[in-house]
Amino acid sequence: MKTKILLFVLLFSLSLFSSGQTFFWESFDAGQMPPNGWTIDGLSAQWSVNNSNNAGGTAPEAQFTYIQQTTTTRLISPMCNLSNVTSVTLSFKHMYDWYSNPAPKVGVATRSHNGTWTTVWEKSPTGNISAEQVNVVISNSDVGQSEFQICFYLNGNMYNMDYWYLDNVLLFKPLNLDAGVISLGATQTYFADPTQVKGSIMNVGTTTINALDVKYQVDNGPVFSTTFTGLSLATQDIYDFTLDPLMTGSIGAHELTVWLYKVNGDIDDDHGNDTLRKTEYKICYVVPRKPLFEEFTSSTCAPCATFNTGFVPWCNTNEDSITLVKYQMSWPAPGDPYYTLEGGVRRAFYGVNAVPDLYVNGGNTGTTMPSVIQAFANSKQQIGMMKIAGTHSLTGTVMTINATVLPFSDFNNVRVYIVVMEKITHNNHMSNGETSFEHVMMKMVPDAEGTTTSLVDRVPFSINQVVDLTGTHIEEYTDLIVGIFVQDPSTKQVFQSAYSKENAQYNNEARLSAVTAGGTALPGFSPDTFNYTITLSGGATTAPEIAGTPIDANETVIVIPTLVLPGTTTIDVFAENLTAHNLYSMNFQWAVGQNEGNKDNVRLYPNPTKGTIYLYGATHASVAIYNNLGDLITTKEDFTGTSLDLSSLAKGVYLLKIEKTDHTVIQRKIVIM
Repeated sequence: MKTKILLFVLLFSLSLFSSGQTFFWESFDAGQMPPNGWTIDGLSAQWSVNNSNNAGGTAPEAQFTYIQQTTTTRLISPMCNLSNVTSVTLSFKHMYDWYSNPAPKVGVATRSHNGTWTTVWEKSPTGNISAEQVNVVISNSDVGQSEFQICFYLNGNMYNMDYWYLDNVLLFKPLNLDAGVISLGATQTYFADPTQVKGSIMNVGTTTINALDVKYQVDNGPVFSTTFTGLSLATQDIYDFTLDPLMTGSIGAHELTVWLYKVNGDIDDDHGNDTLRKTEYKICYVVPRKPLFEEFTSSTCAPCATFNTGFVPWCNTNEDSITLVKYQMSWPAPGDPYYTLEGGVRRAFYGVNAVPDLYVNGGNTGTTMPSVIQAFANSKQQIGMMKIAGTHSLTGTVMTINATVLPFSDFNNVRVYIVVMEKITHNNHMSNGETSFEHVMMKMVPDAEGTTTSLVDRVPFSINQVVDLTGTHIEEYTDLIVGIFVQDPSTKQVFQSAYSKENAQYNNEARLSAVTAGGTALPGFSPDTFNYTITLSGGATTAPEIAGTPIDANETVIVIPTLVLPGTTTIDVFAENLTAHNLYSMNFQWAVGQNEGNKDNVRLYPNPTKGTIYLYGATHASVAIYNNLGDLITTKEDFTGTSLDLSSLAKGVYLLKIEKTDHTVIQRKIVIM
C-alpha cells in the first residue's frame, strides 16, 4: 500500500520525465488519451490509444480516426521550461493511412506562453506514408521560453484519410552521456508466479553506449542489479532489457521501481530520466482464460467468405474453448444488411479499416488459419484473473440478463460487455457467396460502450439488465446466445470471457467440508464454524500450509496465507453463482511459555473482524490505517490501548501500520467483515 501522494506521483511517472535535458517522452503506454499533461483542441473523440504498432514503435500508440468534417485538430504537449536553451530536438514515429485527395495535412507546430502556433514540420500526403521516424531540430523564437509547447496537428478534409498513427514522442537536448528508462510496459502488470522485469532504455546522449547497470526494487525490499555489456547504442537507439532475478511478492499491489545506476561504467549527465515506477499486482487465484474472438466481416466481402471457409469450421470445433462474436460491417458497398451502429462503435474502438479483421483478446490477429491457431495457442497460455457467471431468460422479445464477475485482483476502470447474438442467420446473405452467418451481434447491453467499473479483489460485481430486442435483426428468438467479457478500454486487453447460460440455476453452496493444516485434518472442523485458533510450538518461522475442500466441486476456494506469526490465514469460499460467500479464518498463536522465534512482539486478533481488533505490544506507538487505494483513513498517536474500534469502516481489506518507539515499522493486512 502507498500513500495517496505516492500514487499520484506514480501515475505521472510513466508518461513524463520530471526534469533535465529530456523535456518529455510519450510512448502512450499508459493507454490514456490525452496522456497526462497533454490536451486536445478539436475532434477529441477521434483521438485514441490503439493496441497496434503501425508507426514503427511498440504497441500501444496514438491513433487519429477519420470523420466527415473539414477542420483542424491538435494534440498539444505539456508546457516545458526551455529558459536558456537555444535549440531542442523533437523525435517521433508516425504512419499516415491515406484515403483520397485532397487529404488533410499533418504537421508539428510550436508556441510559447499560449501564443500563436508556428509550423516546424508539415506534410501534404498524396498517398500512404509508411512508418518512419522524424527528427526535427527546433531553434525558433519559441525555444528559450519558459512556457514552450509543441502540437501534432491535422488540417483539411478529415474524410479523405483513414488514420494517422503516432508513437515515441521525444523532446530533448542531447547531452554527452545520457540514457533514459522509457518504458516498463513489457513487465506483466498482473502476475501469479514470479515474473520477469522488462523494459526499454533509450540513448538520448551523443556518446555510444556500450554498457548499462540497471537496478530494480519492489516496495521497500532488497535492491537487485543487472549489468549489460557488449552493447553499441547510438543516439536514439532503444535497448529492450530483462532484469535478474524474477520479481515476486505477496498478494496485492506493489510498487516496482527501475532505475539506471551507471552508463558506460559512469553516472550519466541527466538523472531526471533515469527512473520509472509501475504498480504491479500479485493475483490471489488463477483460472483458465477463455479467449474472446471478435471478427469484423460482411456478406459483401469476398475475402471474408474465403477466410470464413476455414475459420467457421475451426470455431465450431473449438466452440467450448472460445467466446465468438461477429460484427457485420457496412462495407464494401452496399454493406451487410445486419450492420448496426453498435458494430460501428466496436469498429472505431479497434480502428478497423478493412474486412475481414480479427481480434483475439483485444489484440489484432491475421486473418489466416495459421495466425488464428497461433493466437489461440498464445491466449491459452495467458492466466485467467477472474471468473464470469451469466444467465439469461427470454419472455417474448424481452430478455433478462444477469452477469457476475469475480475478480482475483484489483482492476481499475474496466468495461463489462454483454453481447446478444444469433447463433446462425441467413437473411443477410448478399454477394460474397455465403448463405449462413454465425454468432452475429444483434444487440449490446446496455450499449456498445459496455458498463464501466473498477473491480476489487474478491468482491463480486453483478449486472442485471432487461432489454427489449424488438427492432433488431433477429430471425429466430429461439436461436440466441449471450456473450460476456471484461476489457481494459485503454490497452484493449480482454481479461476474461464467457457465454451466459439460458435459464440457468447456479448453486449457492459456499462452505467447506474439510480443512487441513500442514497436510493434517483440522480437529473439530465444522462447515458452519468460520474461526479457528491453531497453536504453534516455539521456534516456528512459517505458518503451516492451509487447504480447504469444497462441499460443491463448482465452488471457488481461495487461500490467502499469512506472512507473519502470529497471524491469520484466510480461506475465501465463493459459490458457483460467484455471489454467495463465506470466509474461514485460521488464527495462528504461540503456545503459552514457548519461545516465540522471530515474531515482532505485536499481536492482534481477531482478523478478520466485525469491527473491533485487540492489539498487544504496541505501547506508545503511532498507528495508521489505510484503505486498499492507499488513502489514509485514520491515525492514532501515542497509542497504548488494547483495542481499536473500526466499526465505522466499510467492509473490505485495510492496511494497519504500526510504528513503535524504537522506530520499528510493522504492517498488517486486516479484513473487516
